[in-house]
Amino acid sequence: MDLETKFAKIEADAVAEDGTISGYASRFGMKDHGGDIVVAGAFAKSLTERRPLMLWSHDLQQPIGMWTKTEEDAVGLRVEGKLALTTAKGREAYDLLKMGAINGMSIGYKSIKTGREGAARLLKEVALFEVSITPLPMLDSATIDAVKSVDDIISATKSGDFAPLKRAVEGALRDAGFPAWLAKAQAALAPQALGDGSRDASASEIAKLIKEKFSFL
Repeated sequence: MDLETKFAKIEADAVAEDGTISGYASRFGMKDHGGDIVVAGAFAKSLTERRPLMLWSHDLQQPIGMWTKTEEDAVGLRVEGKLALTTAKGREAYDLLKMGAINGMSIGYKSIKTGREGAARLLKEVALFEVSITPLPMLDSATIDAVKSVDDIISATKSGDFAPLKRAVEGALRDAGFPAWLAKAQAALAPQALGDGSRDASASEIAKLIKEKFSFL
């Protein structure tokens, strides 16, 4: 089967320790380097018909894990999944992502309904078959984010390590459409929002603070 492909850039710290990943495989309304614009709703029908495969560079002979959740929201196509760390290729993909040697994921699809907007091709409906991890980015604004559970953030915060909290806040703000510089600046202030006593607080107290201060996480 000959599929079209469309690439997306992966951010640094792209995968959690257990191999869990999530982010936007495609964003609506943005022209990629190939001159295409994906229209909101383009994936809706396909997502009711099949779950896309998680592959290595569009190779059907090299599955590297499973996408457990794929859905459209106001931003684009958001995917969540887990790399198969007990397989050679899944572990290799994990290691390469962690060291920053690869920095992209890509959707494999067939265009069903298209249109034109000036020089751009509008993708109004596509049949989505797979989302691959790949070294070749095309849509710079789509990302795979580091995923840490709230428990991980709480534990790190209690020990005085605010990095997971800052990454989670920055990622949430960028997903919401904030520019990168503003998301990073606001994330840097996240520890202050919890107050000076967060290190001495109990896990339940920290969890309550995070829920109150950062309800978008």
